[in-house]
Amino acid sequence: MEIKKTRNTEKQNLVRDILSKTAHTMSVEDIMAAMPIKVNKTTIYRILDRFAEKGEVHFVTGKNGKAYYALCNNCGISHKIHNHIHFECQVCKEVTCQPNTLNIPNLEGFTIQETQFLVIGICNKCKK
Repeated sequence: MEIKKTRNTEKQNLVRDILSKTAHTMSVEDIMAAMPIKVNKTTIYRILDRFAEKGEVHFVTGKNGKAYYALCNNCGISHKIHNHIHFECQVCKEVTCQPNTLNIPNLEGFTIQETQFLVIGICNKCKK
């Protein structure tokens, strides 16, 4: 598959900057709300798709069915196989990347194309 060359646009830089300044994952709506300029939802999705193709971001699907995005930090080459845990708080609704990893088993006869690990509960901030 040939990866298209894309130019670094102001909107791409803003999305990257917004994601770099947050301690948790963000939905497209969260990113739109944080943008200092008006950008439509389709543009944000396209930017995030490009970033995911290049391995700059990964996402996890939350309990509500929304995708939550985070910048990749110290990821390996295979950016669809993210073996770390994500935690979704039922009170504040934040989804965070956790440092814990899981070993992905080799499933004989199957080709794993993507993994997502979501643990749901109450975060330490909301427990207090």
